Amino acid sequence: MALAGINVAFAGHNRALDLGDLREVEVGVRAAFSVVAATGLEDATLITGLADGADVIAARAWSALKLGPIHAVYPFLDIRPDRRVARLAASATWLDGAALEAGGRNPHLAQARWLISAADLLAVVWTGGRGRGAGGTADAVRLALEHHVPVLWVKPDEPDVIRLIRPEHVDDDFGFLEFLEQLTGAVSPMVTPATPAALAEAMASMSSEEDDADPPRRPTEALRRQGFADRVSQKTIWRTFGAFSRAVGGRVPAGPQPVGPPDDLLAQPGFQTLTDGYRNADAEAGRLSAVHRSQQILVLAAAIGAAIVGSSPALWPSLKIYAVLTELAVALAALTMAVGSARAGRHERWGRARRLAEQLRLERAAWTLGLNTTGDRLSGRGPGPSAARQIRRRAGLARGAYDPDRVTRWGGWAMEELVGGQARYHRVRGRINHRIAHRIHAFETVSFIAFVVALASFATAYLYSKAHGLVLPSRFTGVVVMTGAIVPALGAASLALEATLAFGEQGRRNEELAARLETIAATLGDAPGLDQLQQAAKAAIRLQISQEERWTDESFRRRLVRTG
Repeated sequence: MALAGINVAFAGHNRALDLGDLREVEVGVRAAFSVVAATGLEDATLITGLADGADVIAARAWSALKLGPIHAVYPFLDIRPDRRVARLAASATWLDGAALEAGGRNPHLAQARWLISAADLLAVVWTGGRGRGAGGTADAVRLALEHHVPVLWVKPDEPDVIRLIRPEHVDDDFGFLEFLEQLTGAVSPMVTPATPAALAEAMASMSSEEDDADPPRRPTEALRRQGFADRVSQKTIWRTFGAFSRAVGGRVPAGPQPVGPPDDLLAQPGFQTLTDGYRNADAEAGRLSAVHRSQQILVLAAAIGAAIVGSSPALWPSLKIYAVLTELAVALAALTMAVGSARAGRHERWGRARRLAEQLRLERAAWTLGLNTTGDRLSGRGPGPSAARQIRRRAGLARGAYDPDRVTRWGGWAMEELVGGQARYHRVRGRINHRIAHRIHAFETVSFIAFVVALASFATAYLYSKAHGLVLPSRFTGVVVMTGAIVPALGAASLALEATLAFGEQGRRNEELAARLETIAATLGDAPGLDQLQQAAKAAIRLQISQEERWTDESFRRRLVRTG
């Protein structure tokens, strides 16, 4: 298996006491990178802090082996390494460590989080012992295991033995201190000799979910794969749900224009990668949503139409054969549509596509703030979120300095994307969904009342005509027969529509989510720092991930209704 387009993070000791003989460290690092290269490495990036000690040794070994570019992550804005060292990195990110320290946070631990956020693999020069302070090599190993990233381990005093730590063997109740105790005693089941085959297997295990995910196609590609009938349908009948939503729920009220990303954020290659993935996934989800929801409306409309046509001979007896044939044609068309949708699993594909698009939307904002989504309940499970994480890793890290100006501008956009804009969107959607649910319920009520009135009128007229020797007009009887057929069909369609599209439930969730997002927004001050923005982003992402997983689980049960 060739490792294509991967990011290898590196962390290592910088104290002479820990490193020992630097020549032996260099031998071990070269051996570790040779294992990576032996897997068929293609287009990889090394992410490192370029600190004196093991970092510089690793950067030089990586460059000597010509494995790919190097991206540096510096913990302080004013760090300017020696020119010979700086030239090793093709790109770099500077963090505002002074601001972190002022807030009681450790800059080196923040740096370690940034390293792991884009990593497919962590390579370390590590004694295997506890760290002497926050943000050391031991913390990098802990973060990697918590975020399911394999670790290629070089022990300074054993440079000829390269070890591989497999995160898939980590227990759910993983305790890092307990793991360290295992390392000092018996061999941990997570630690195995590092060979090209073992590393390839570990990377394959890490990406198995991604391989099962359908990558988001470009809208033009998806359109080319459709036949002529599909393209015509996309522009006509698949707009049925949109027309229904506007007619019953009303048009979306005009609001403030969305805040676009700052120009320097748009220019970031990683942000472009995530934006392309998000737009493609969002277009695919929108297309499948329009198809599935429109089919839902069309099938239910067909059921009502079949009831009208089938009962019409009660008024026009001469049309009986035509009514039967028409009803048969409508029923077969509805059945064909329902069976085709079920076989295609369109409701499941819609759920997966929407989940992927939503995860990529969150990943864009998280990437902007340097936030890792693979832990702390910031990412869902399954092919969609896994594919989003794969795109996130391809995006790498943001380049340049996270100075106060960038934090203000980029953070403002990220908060608008995650909190402010979403709160307004869910407020509007909540009102529309409540309005649709209310009007469907009112329609059911009016239809039932009309049904009862028709039956009561017929019963009264029948008794009166019997008492006075009169004969009821056949058309009057026909109207009652048609009413008895049509009104139950209307009621069943209304119930089916609410059961499958859940307007009332969606409206309640929209309002709840909007209120909770507004609460998160209220916790931010006038000029929040990067750490505050990350905490608010975490809360917003957790909230939206939980809502999206609930929606997706329910969408798998929303098969197209067959009725009529």
